[in-house]
Amino acid sequence: MNKFLWGSATASYQCEGGWNEGNRGETQWDNFSHHSALNINHVNGDVASDFYHKYEEDIKLLADGGQNTFRFSIAWSRIIPDGVGEINPAGIEFYNKVIDTCLKYHLVPNVTLFHYDLPKPIYDIGGWENRKTITYFVRYAQICFKYFGDRVPLWSTINEPNYYSYCSYIVGNYPPNKKLDFNAFCKSGYHLLLASARVVREYKKLNLPGRIGIVIDTSNVQTKRSDDLSMKAARKADLFYNKWVTDTVCKGYFPQQLFTLTKDSGIDLSFVKKADKPIFMSGIVDFLGLNIYSRAFIKPYTEGKTEVFMNNKGKNSKVKEGIKIKDWFETDYDPDIPRTKWGSELYPKCMYDELMDIKKNYGNILIYITENGIGEYETADKTGYVVDDERIEIMKKYICYMLKAKKEGVNVQGYYAWSTMDLYSWVNGYEKRYGLIRVDFDHDLKRIPKKSYFWYKNLILQNTEEG
Repeated sequence: MNKFLWGSATASYQCEGGWNEGNRGETQWDNFSHHSALNINHVNGDVASDFYHKYEEDIKLLADGGQNTFRFSIAWSRIIPDGVGEINPAGIEFYNKVIDTCLKYHLVPNVTLFHYDLPKPIYDIGGWENRKTITYFVRYAQICFKYFGDRVPLWSTINEPNYYSYCSYIVGNYPPNKKLDFNAFCKSGYHLLLASARVVREYKKLNLPGRIGIVIDTSNVQTKRSDDLSMKAARKADLFYNKWVTDTVCKGYFPQQLFTLTKDSGIDLSFVKKADKPIFMSGIVDFLGLNIYSRAFIKPYTEGKTEVFMNNKGKNSKVKEGIKIKDWFETDYDPDIPRTKWGSELYPKCMYDELMDIKKNYGNILIYITENGIGEYETADKTGYVVDDERIEIMKKYICYMLKAKKEGVNVQGYYAWSTMDLYSWVNGYEKRYGLIRVDFDHDLKRIPKKSYFWYKNLILQNTEEG
């Protein structure tokens, strides 16, 4: 793969639908969206974008849009319906069709093994808090490598272990909806990274002609001031948001300061086993997938209890995203930086800052921008066409900063817009639209490329030589 990869991305639960077809098993998200009172927007992924039935139409639209790669995730519960038992031939058949269709249209398949949708039977025994989940995940990964590894050159073990744990155990808006449970956050995060390391080891044993990495949600840490207190807070924030993942997967183990700080904060680290360290050391990734949306603008902790803020109601809420962790740091707010309707900063320069920071800390490691984009409320014209000029302007800035970092020596070799088409945006539902392609959820899930789809096609064409 010498050519720069230009594509877009999806995730299984967010786009597939077909939740009870093809012998697929139930996931934690099926259970949450069907039964939980915390599903505040009262939507689910039962049908989603119906990629399960429309995959060839969608993949052809990518190719017609000039894209040469497609990032998607495999649903564990399609491969092993209960997560631990028998292999499901219908699931194997479905993903074989998806992969073969990618190759038919000359798209490089970029596959993520776990993107939030844990099989419910594993969720019921504690999910990633339970060390047994690691063993189950390794077996699932081995099955995927066996059936798909000959045609998939890019694999990611876990999508956003940091953000997944953050929403599940700190914010509490993702199942199991535990709020400010830092013990569970640390335990699940440790198990996620140990599972990733074991899967990386398994993949490398097979000598397959591909690469394996991990996808992380990066939050480049910045402060208003550079005094000693601010720098100490920034280091703590960087450990919390980023380094517990990036140091571990790139250098082979967690930063020592992290153990000191978590112990001082009263975290029970009994889940850390001495025998695990060689596994981490031998599970270093081939590449980093970076999901880059915003920075973490912080200041030293001031006073008061630990608390967290998340906006899942969009324009119906005034909440700005942020967190305060006692004795660690707290979110700062810059009134001069615009925000999305969901309360997060719009700061495209974070793309450049994060890429340069990765190069500074980890050298020439291979990087793919595995997600970047913006969610919007959108209104189509009478033909179904969406003029999403704001998305175009914002993506243009992010991509310019990416190309600037590439020119300055960062080993970034691909960019994936989030998302391929409009899809289920977790707790936010379907009003929050990220797609380059509109999905008309009210009329047979018809696909209508947006203005951004054609702009992106032209941008790819212009940057083919530069890539």
